[in-house]
Amino acid sequence: MTPAANAAAPVDRRAPEESGAPIDCVLFDLDGVVYHGPEPISGAAEGINFLHDQSIPVNYVTNNATRTAEVVAEHISTLGIRTTPAEVTTSAQVLAGRLAERFGDGARIYLVGTTGLARALESEGLTLTRNLDDGPVAIAQGLDPNITYETIVRACEAITSGIEWWATNPDYSMVGPRSRVPGNGAFIDMLSKLTGAQPTVVGKPSPHMMEFAARRIGARRPLMVGDRLDTDIEGGNSAGFETVLVLTGVHDIHDALRASPGLRPTYILPSLRGLPKLIDAEDTHGTADGEHGSAGARIVDGELHLDDSAHLGAAIVEDALRLAWEAMDRGEDVAPGNLPRRIHD
Repeated sequence: MTPAANAAAPVDRRAPEESGAPIDCVLFDLDGVVYHGPEPISGAAEGINFLHDQSIPVNYVTNNATRTAEVVAEHISTLGIRTTPAEVTTSAQVLAGRLAERFGDGARIYLVGTTGLARALESEGLTLTRNLDDGPVAIAQGLDPNITYETIVRACEAITSGIEWWATNPDYSMVGPRSRVPGNGAFIDMLSKLTGAQPTVVGKPSPHMMEFAARRIGARRPLMVGDRLDTDIEGGNSAGFETVLVLTGVHDIHDALRASPGLRPTYILPSLRGLPKLIDAEDTHGTADGEHGSAGARIVDGELHLDDSAHLGAAIVEDALRLAWEAMDRGEDVAPGNLPRRIHD
């Protein structure tokens, strides 16, 4: 596991109705939440455009360091969700900002990456090099889909030279057209094994990325929405934000049940179509349809059981998860029982 920049232990979050402020910013992961590759996810445009209509700021936080914010914004806009580059935060931007803060204007940075990272570094006034003889002060590594054996060898030499090693994100794999394919984390792992070193990683699950995005907006009560517990939810929790696991991507309800405390979401949504209901309920400090705190779930002989009438309710599933987590934190084993893996709008 690579260290995360500004990593912090997950914080104990108060009950949503006790937070003292309405949700005033929503941060989104992209792949698995807003789209799958070039295709929009059903309900995403509906949910996000509701936020626009309510003048609730949004920001898209992506570990992808190969694309610029402009390219990402254009992609989202083609899905029927009007988006500006200022609403996009990439791990490349966060890494560039951290390096500029640490080393100052004009500092030489050894680049292992492609266009998105290069432009982010240059926009912060940093000087790029791929030559160790230029005396770089740090290595900035992001995914390079066209990486060569020679590039890997040079990266090993740069890391072994002892200069600081920074990386955009730890994502080990990505979804390709026919299979899972290597992500930046796979190359971090390889370089770590070759050199014995570890980089500082700024992308999710580091809280720094969420904090960076929320600070741009000036939010008091941000909400982080993602489909992965080990990046989106962990990162949001670590930043002290409430979090939503949306069931249109990688992880499902059973994954949430088994999650360690730092990876547990505040809310569950079948898709982003459910955002209006969640936001409206929290803005009035109420609960969706009166379901929270209902007796829709119980633990019997170590298994979680939901009433038959409760299967379609997100709030009932959330209550069931909280019931199970409390028992598990006391050292009990809790099996899923009839807890569904996914629910529908």
